[in-house]
Amino acid sequence: MFKGHSQGWMPIVVLALSIFAFQAGAAEAAKRVALLIGNEKYEATSQLNNPANDVELMKTSFEDAGFDTVTTVHDVDRASMVRALRDFEDTAAGADVAIIYYSGHGMEMNGQNYLLPVDVSLKTDKDVEDEAIPLDRVQRSLEGATKLKLVILDACRNNPFEQSMTRSISTRAVSRGLARVEPESADLLVAFASKAGTVAMDGEGKNSPFATALSKYLTEPGVDVRIALGKVRDEVVTATNRGQEPFVYGSLGGAQIFLNIKEVNINVTNNGNTQEVSPTGLSEAAADWQNIRDLADKDLIEVFLAKHGADPVYKMLAEKKLKLLAEAAQTSTMSPDEIAWEALKQSTDGAALTRFIERYPDSKHKAEAETQVAALEPKKGLNISQTGKDTQASRDCYLLAGEPQSMPGFLGVNFPKIDSARALTACAQAVNENPDDMMLVNMLGRAQDAGRNYVEARRNYQKAADGGNMYGLTNLAWFSIYGTDGPVDIDKGKAMFEQAANNGNSYAQASLGWLYREGYGGVPQDYAESLKWYQLSANQGYANAMATVGWFYREGNGVPKDFSQSLSWYQKAAEAGDANAMSSLGWAYQNGLGTTQDYTEAKKWYEKAANVGDAYSMALLGWFYDDGKAVPQDYAQARNWYEMASNAGSAYAMGNLSRLYDWGLGTKADPKEAARWAAASVEGGDPAKLQELKTSPDNFTPAFRKEIQALLRDRGYYSGPLDGDFGAATQNAIDRLAKKT
Repeated sequence: MFKGHSQGWMPIVVLALSIFAFQAGAAEAAKRVALLIGNEKYEATSQLNNPANDVELMKTSFEDAGFDTVTTVHDVDRASMVRALRDFEDTAAGADVAIIYYSGHGMEMNGQNYLLPVDVSLKTDKDVEDEAIPLDRVQRSLEGATKLKLVILDACRNNPFEQSMTRSISTRAVSRGLARVEPESADLLVAFASKAGTVAMDGEGKNSPFATALSKYLTEPGVDVRIALGKVRDEVVTATNRGQEPFVYGSLGGAQIFLNIKEVNINVTNNGNTQEVSPTGLSEAAADWQNIRDLADKDLIEVFLAKHGADPVYKMLAEKKLKLLAEAAQTSTMSPDEIAWEALKQSTDGAALTRFIERYPDSKHKAEAETQVAALEPKKGLNISQTGKDTQASRDCYLLAGEPQSMPGFLGVNFPKIDSARALTACAQAVNENPDDMMLVNMLGRAQDAGRNYVEARRNYQKAADGGNMYGLTNLAWFSIYGTDGPVDIDKGKAMFEQAANNGNSYAQASLGWLYREGYGGVPQDYAESLKWYQLSANQGYANAMATVGWFYREGNGVPKDFSQSLSWYQKAAEAGDANAMSSLGWAYQNGLGTTQDYTEAKKWYEKAANVGDAYSMALLGWFYDDGKAVPQDYAQARNWYEMASNAGSAYAMGNLSRLYDWGLGTKADPKEAARWAAASVEGGDPAKLQELKTSPDNFTPAFRKEIQALLRDRGYYSGPLDGDFGAATQNAIDRLAKKT
């Protein structure tokens, strides 16, 4: 949804923005092999100009990318071509990645595709099966590869034998180009230089347009193969003035696959300063933690610690999770998937459920998880594609990166919840299958945006916007508003919001409402104008806007304060699945705003919001058990909820955990653990804990005060005695901790 501004209708403490360096994941060394075939000098028909050059160009690309084996063959007859394929079958066995690139003549007959050796004569259609090489035989040479099998066919030129070949059977159809394929083998992609039924061009240079684009993008470091093939398609379409459109058939699993595994750094420039910051406020450690915190997986957490051990907050969260898993292993018969499922069984987080299915494929809860995932996809029967194509990849793309409320009954994915790696693979495949669907192109941009690849995100947002998609235009506007990948330009962003809003886009209407509500970037604060746009958005069923209208009535901004109206709007938004509205309903019942004060009803709504991952509600549930509101006072339960909220990033919950550990409430007193949670709370941006430490040191035990001083000393902020006296030196060190200077 909105990226970066706080939810103004909720009294939520926002985590401090972290600075981080983003790196595309560098894979371990893996066996990658390629066979390149160039047939140019045909004996019985017209020769081609580019295959030899194209093969050499691709050979250079693969070798520069560090492929283990790159085999090239030129101008082969049928026997030699079969031998090359058979030899490569052995080479590909056990390889992670195996690629066959073919440049030369090809043809289609009766829906079957054939590659043509240089010695074909094809006097009649009876000769095709004897003289040509069926595509199925090419695919078979890749079967031994384990992660990616890729066939690249720069063979969609006009069939030179189409007119001269005698037809023995009238029903044998020979068409232009190659026929569409539906690969049945797992992890197999077939890339055509031009989509089925059309022909490719040799171009005017020494290389074909397709080979030129392949050499530029296919082995780009840190770029998933599906993304690379999409960039190839776009470049060829542009270079040929839409005369040729490459196409990819087949699908891969959920993992990203890089043909070039060299590590790359992606620098983001904001206002002329190179820095790695995300409009969501999530650091790389926070984003990675979000992707594993629901899994009871010791190995993943240890990998996380190896990567993010320098981040004190997330280091502590990971170590705490390891400790809890170890305790569970000693005291419980529950398996890791059972522990993980307990945290997910009510979840509406499609990415988290997908991670569970991938990590625990043999779990007895797999079917339940799949049922929950299916319920989060667009409803069956809805026309989810502008082009009429409803594929599994497109449904996965909507599940993992879909715009909230972009169709009736569809929750979508709030921007901070996007699992960029999984969304990227699904949406890239969906766009490859359906490149004219601009909503899919926009969602591919969302996946890249969430992964901080702002160059590619902008490219796809722009492409979607140029294709008439108003979500793409609105997302592009946010880039200008925040200066995500360049200078801040509020006027430009606002103009784009207005264009999309006037075209009826509810997301743009709410975004424009936010600008006026916040008075952001010099836009005059105007609650009446803001409410007008939020109301238009809410009338279309946009849950975020409904909740914000509830906030307007609750706070009396732009309208007379009306708690009953506020409650009504929060109810509508909550029923539409908005977690913040659920929390706001809990707050209303907790404080008697528009209704009788009712802690039991408040608890019900906080639980609903907590089940969909709302950290604020988890923290409030902890407070209910901590203070005995609507439930018997139970410090152990309070600690459980505070820990869940802390795992979800709540600095307020971290501060309360500190108090429980300090005074031994619901757990054994542990001043060291208390100090760590207090520091995490301050670093996470909780002003209350910072103020308490500075002004009310007597609220803490003497042992805690000494441990805090020790922690500050270890961090390099304090050099005084560990005496528990919070004098000027300690106070200054606490300030430095808060500012991380």
